[in-house]
Amino acid sequence: MKHIVVDLEMNNIRRKSEARKICTNEIIEIGASMLDENLWEIGKFQLYVKPEYNDVIVPKISRLTGITNEMVANAPTFSIAFRQFTNWCLSIKDDVMIYAWSNTDYSQVMKEIQLKEYRLSEEEHNLLDQGWTDFQNEFDIHLGFERQISLKLALDMAGIDFNGRQHDALDDARNTAKLLRIFKDEELFDQTLRKIEEVMKPSSLENTLGNLIDLSMFTTT
Repeated sequence: MKHIVVDLEMNNIRRKSEARKICTNEIIEIGASMLDENLWEIGKFQLYVKPEYNDVIVPKISRLTGITNEMVANAPTFSIAFRQFTNWCLSIKDDVMIYAWSNTDYSQVMKEIQLKEYRLSEEEHNLLDQGWTDFQNEFDIHLGFERQISLKLALDMAGIDFNGRQHDALDDARNTAKLLRIFKDEELFDQTLRKIEEVMKPSSLENTLGNLIDLSMFTTT
């Protein structure tokens, strides 16, 4: 079993576009880290994607992601870029599990497939239908959080420094992969996150993490 951690960056679709009836954003970057059975990186994928329903990257998106109009001008459109990504995922002759921090990325992919009439192969359909996990939800449930927490906060809890730039798709994917490794390794989990799990147990309500950290300060990106 191989593991792929993916992150997507998106740009807003023009306000008056009919496309907004299906989705309000378009993918402009795909980043992914491929991990072996022990959750160590063995490959990476990064590709900018040219938006089709807005020829300008919204300024706030550009500031957040560092992606400029020039960076996507000659990039492949979604249909080509997504096929390149799935071919990369399927290039290894092994079962694949995909992880993303939140379900937003999966939802975006499915909406964009519908909008752009992308025809999934049988292998791609199986990859999306059977092998995509919302790691943020798994993390929150396991540690007892009632609301979603940001990747940055989760990394802070595990004592992990964020390497690279936040909202760079590949950097986000790689940092999520580091958290996944700790989460799945019992010894590493005991050393870092176990104390948080214990605090969040119902029997420890008087000492919940909510009394220590104001979670409303953090976004769910």
